Amino acid sequence: MAGEEEEDDYMSDNFLAQTESVRPGLSWGKHARKNDQEKKHRAASIKNKLKPLRQREHEEREKGMNNALTPDNKGFAMLQKMGYKQGMGLGKKGSGRAEPIPIEVKADRGGLGRGAQLKRRQEIRERLEVEAMRKRQRMMGQLKGDYNQRMRDRFDDKTTNKDLYDSQRSCHHLDNQEGYEEPILSWYWPPKPEEKKLEDDDVTDQTEGAVQIEEEEEEEEGDDEEEDGLSPQEKLQELTKYLRDTYHYCVWCGTSYEDYKDLLANCPGNTNDDHN
Repeated sequence: MAGEEEEDDYMSDNFLAQTESVRPGLSWGKHARKNDQEKKHRAASIKNKLKPLRQREHEEREKGMNNALTPDNKGFAMLQKMGYKQGMGLGKKGSGRAEPIPIEVKADRGGLGRGAQLKRRQEIRERLEVEAMRKRQRMMGQLKGDYNQRMRDRFDDKTTNKDLYDSQRSCHHLDNQEGYEEPILSWYWPPKPEEKKLEDDDVTDQTEGAVQIEEEEEEEEGDDEEEDGLSPQEKLQELTKYLRDTYHYCVWCGTSYEDYKDLLANCPGNTNDDHN
């Protein structure tokens, strides 16, 4: 056993030295030269890559506009001979243009002056739109004001008609208490409901009914003539004056006062607004 050669342990250095190194590392030799050539080729391709024509024109134009003219320029040399100095304005007093006329590149296919015309049309359109919007706003405000006024007028008319009817009922009641069978004016009392006319086979009754109808129609025509020219507001004012002067009565207070002096002392006024 002692004469036999001992086998190396797989964990020993001798065992590891016999294995081939496969560690990743830097390339060398022809591989390194090839990689360098590829990098240079990619960098040159990116540098020499052809740009679009419009971009190249823009860059060249900006480059030329940013560079001031030098004495080598023939036009600039002529100006210097005539007394021009760099940075001063043109003209005898030097109050003219000091910078070259800017270049405006035309990118569309419209004719000369077409862009300015379209710009003017756009400005006119915008101005008309603003004016139309202001006009609509004024019209809406006016319509809103007219609507509110109509609603107020309608409410006032409704209130006036109600107060007039209440005054007519009060006048009817007070006149009946005094023994009056008819009002001074027909509209001082509430209008009577229409009576249904019954047909009768008796010729006499029909004749009397016809005569009565004619008389009622004549009375209604007379009433209409009396009411011509009086609005509900005017009727209310006149009837209110009659009730206050004759019976010392206020329809809004709902009270008959002892005398006219008591009425003036305790009643707020002779209108509905005075009682609100």
